[in-house]
Amino acid sequence: MLARLPNDQSLESSADALRGARRPWWETASAVLNSAGSMILLPSAGKRASDSDLNQSDLPIFNQDWWIAIARGSSDYRELRIVDGHAVLGKLPYVLSRRHGLFQAHDPHWSHIGGPIVDECLSRKEQAEVVQQLLAKFPRWCSGHFVCNPNRSYADLVRDAFKRAGFEHIVQTTYVRYPTDVPVTNLRKGKHNGHIRRASQKLDCVDISPKEFVRFYEANLKAKAKTSYAPLEIVTRLTDEAVRRGQARAIAARPKTSSAKSSDSGFALYDAAIVYIWDPSRCYYWMSTRRPPSSENRYPKPHPDAIKFLAMHAMQHAQEMKLIFDVDGVTTPGSENLYRNMFGLRKEERRDVFQRITALERFVRKIVRKSKRWLPKAT
Repeated sequence: MLARLPNDQSLESSADALRGARRPWWETASAVLNSAGSMILLPSAGKRASDSDLNQSDLPIFNQDWWIAIARGSSDYRELRIVDGHAVLGKLPYVLSRRHGLFQAHDPHWSHIGGPIVDECLSRKEQAEVVQQLLAKFPRWCSGHFVCNPNRSYADLVRDAFKRAGFEHIVQTTYVRYPTDVPVTNLRKGKHNGHIRRASQKLDCVDISPKEFVRFYEANLKAKAKTSYAPLEIVTRLTDEAVRRGQARAIAARPKTSSAKSSDSGFALYDAAIVYIWDPSRCYYWMSTRRPPSSENRYPKPHPDAIKFLAMHAMQHAQEMKLIFDVDGVTTPGSENLYRNMFGLRKEERRDVFQRITALERFVRKIVRKSKRWLPKAT
């Protein structure tokens, strides 16, 4: 059963306590009227008759109500809203975390696009007012980091409001290709075309369950002595629900001659696996994982082009669905090389990233940097 979104707060609501800390008075204010007296800003906890009134079909999958309801998990979830009567005109969902005693707000877990969500039917003036009120009430006592969609009609208003609220603006590159572009198989250069062809001879692309994907993902992290930055059980629930809604697919590259049985560890059964998700306009290359070579050579080495092999299947499926394929952000030089050089993707988009760091966090970071210089170096 899906977790319910928090309800709007009644005008007489009282503040709920922050985990292990007292919430400042300005976040516990019950309501704020705009100059026209028609818009009301309400904090996240309280009572309301229904979920968001925003048109879900217009939203990226990361911003849809059902996604947020799961992606919030059991974390300290907050949501600021602008309402007019019972209609939700805009909202800002975020998760509040605490690290080294410092509070940080960010988009819900595993949501690669977040930030303010505003009714597209409002006038430009109304949208600007909604976004500005949301950002004006964002708490000053915590740092914030949001990745926002540059393709919304009000994206420029979001940029202006974040800057007014003291956020630094940077960009994150993502590559896209359109369903009207040439067939995916024509994108590869000769060398990389050979890589994919040879991978196809050695590997099968098979559908796997969300639980299988997460088990494989977790096993690969463990083999590298790493841990997930966000709860993996949320990935299982998100993928399960997205598959049920016809908005996701989990696939794996399985060696054609593998000696591993289904009863063996999922770590041995596949060379790589990915999950891609979609909404009415875009298909996102959401998550991927590759099996590292076993230290004791217990299992055969994974095919070096397994991820390319799966990514090509995702791109082809997106084209069949007539959706824009979005690599969902380029965060490493390796992914830049994969999409730009190996697959020949040249269409770039710039996602808006906004960050604000509190004075306290800046001070702590400065102390930590200095303390590292004082500590003796390891020999």
